[in-house]
Amino acid sequence: MVSAEAERFADMLRQAPRMAEMPLTAQREAGEHAEDLTATPEHVAYEPADGVAGTWVQATDRAPTSTVLYLFGGGHVITSPASRHKFSGHLARALDARVLLLDYPLAPEHPYPQDVDAAVGAARRLLEQQGVAADRLVLVGESSGGGLVLETLLAAARAGLPRPAAVYLMSPWADLRCASPSFADRRDVDLECSRESLTRMARQYLDGHDPTDPAVSPVLASPADVARAWPPLLVQVGSHEVLLDDALGVTRAAALADVPATLDVWPQMQHFFQLGVGVYPEAAAALARAGDWLREQWADT
Repeated sequence: MVSAEAERFADMLRQAPRMAEMPLTAQREAGEHAEDLTATPEHVAYEPADGVAGTWVQATDRAPTSTVLYLFGGGHVITSPASRHKFSGHLARALDARVLLLDYPLAPEHPYPQDVDAAVGAARRLLEQQGVAADRLVLVGESSGGGLVLETLLAAARAGLPRPAAVYLMSPWADLRCASPSFADRRDVDLECSRESLTRMARQYLDGHDPTDPAVSPVLASPADVARAWPPLLVQVGSHEVLLDDALGVTRAAALADVPATLDVWPQMQHFFQLGVGVYPEAAAALARAGDWLREQWADT
């Protein structure tokens, strides 16, 4: 059953202008206020990353057990590390991790593959220059950042980098064709995204690149490529999302490649509902679930 707090937040979304339908400049301005209502994490420190654009985020009251490369979402064209300041702290605490919140370039000024190149470069630096062990590296992403995580894994494998330990995806956008049935099936209940808005963002990001290329739509990657590149995955998605089929597609691609994948569909939740820590309890519960799942991965090694 959905909490009363989540119901009230959904009512706020219904009454507010849909950010995805705004012009790009207005979208970017609104995106910087994504955390206005969320709770500030306690006992978290932030410091500039050395040698890579981004911020290190870490709990100050415990030792990290892993390193996270976190790729924020925003349709490849909006938001920034500043708009995930609080959330990255909650993520660090929930996953017992030191989190690198990467500041990667956005389209349309910097279209594909510039963000993938930046993410692969950051992973390479962590693995080869900062002493992070691949079996303790976790990639995390939400929305387009989730798709970017999968793009990065495929590109990193092609570049010869070792596969990381695990991946945590929230509402991943991983099929830039924007043609799956859930775009129609969930159109009337998704309060944030639509086929029209995501198709526009895809055009801005791709800059003429073919959306059927598995390098940009990783749900289309071959089982052989997935098996080589993807570690065990946890995928969380709300049932009221047009991107529901993207989450299903990611787990299906993993299953066809014999890659362990866990799919959590949260009833009546909206796109990237985990952001709402302190607004409704489902957000904190989902992050706690991710932390438990990751600890299970360490127990198996």
